[in-house]
Amino acid sequence: MVLQTALMTPASLRKSPAMQRLPILSSLCLALLSIAAPPAAAQENAAICKDESTPADAAIAACTKIISVSKAKTNDLASTYYNRAIAYRQKNDLDNALSDYSDAIKINPKHARAFNNRGTIYKEKGDLDRAIADFSEAIRLDAKFTAAYFNRGNAYDDKNDDGKALADLEAAIKLDPKNAAALTVRGVVWRRKGDIERAVADFTQAIELDPGYAIAYANRGDAWEEKGDTDKALADLVRAINLNPNSTRALALRGYLYRKKGDLDRAIVDYGEIIRIDPKSDEAYMRRSEAWLAKGDRLAALRDADEAVKLDPNSPVNYAARAAVMRALSRNDDAIADLRKALTLNPPDARKRQLEGALKELGAAP
Repeated sequence: MVLQTALMTPASLRKSPAMQRLPILSSLCLALLSIAAPPAAAQENAAICKDESTPADAAIAACTKIISVSKAKTNDLASTYYNRAIAYRQKNDLDNALSDYSDAIKINPKHARAFNNRGTIYKEKGDLDRAIADFSEAIRLDAKFTAAYFNRGNAYDDKNDDGKALADLEAAIKLDPKNAAALTVRGVVWRRKGDIERAVADFTQAIELDPGYAIAYANRGDAWEEKGDTDKALADLVRAINLNPNSTRALALRGYLYRKKGDLDRAIVDYGEIIRIDPKSDEAYMRRSEAWLAKGDRLAALRDADEAVKLDPNSPVNYAARAAVMRALSRNDDAIADLRKALTLNPPDARKRQLEGALKELGAAP
């Protein structure tokens, strides 16, 4: 249950060299530009292209002008593609960013930062194997590339490869002991391995290094909940949400804890916030339906359950939740239909047994 680090990058990585535009070695490139444009204009484009504070559209336009008149495939040109890729990434145009990083690598196969940044895009697209390959090449080219170790460890975490994830995260922490992001992801791995004490220690150290790091608070709250300390868990989740009000995962965890404590009104508010942030969150509708049902508002529960099924008609959990509402409304035939539908969607064994048990209670065969 890792919050993606892109949502809030800790102080130690906010100005990581991996995401800065590289200075451009402009002598040859600008000499070529002088054929088509005055040297002053060429110099201005180069300055705009490489300045990371430039608005993305302006940077893209300046880099594109340089690329359009470049005749030689030099490292200057590779840096221009790299800089434009970062601007595309700032606009969340992943495909154009990916293409430009690839062009930078074709021109300069030793461009470690281009490999690293291209890997982050592959990871975001869900292609973990390609991402890991790019991070590995970045590390081969620069054995002290902290961000690449962190990114590869994060990708291995996504693959649930705990051993490789821990090795890379520890390498990143050794290179940069103040790397709050690496400490947080390592804490997530420890938690998955069942070592809650180490997990809490890593999250705590990350918070000490970066008190504004919402992800670390959310993950520590999750760990406190697993230890059975609901009060500490809620305190951390409140802090996480204050720091990042759009953290849907922290809201979901806090909503769950409020429900667990019987504070249904607050749980309903948290699930409503998730829906405001992400109107297509079928899970938030489903969880809010459960809270409405526990509160006794069956019609509100039915509205949310219907919306959850509409948003994801392939989720057995959504049908099971709606079946519970149907039973509360004494619409047993509809409940049976939903339970049977859920069974056709290949639920996990534990869920399958629950569905079959509910059908038996209704006097129906699976």
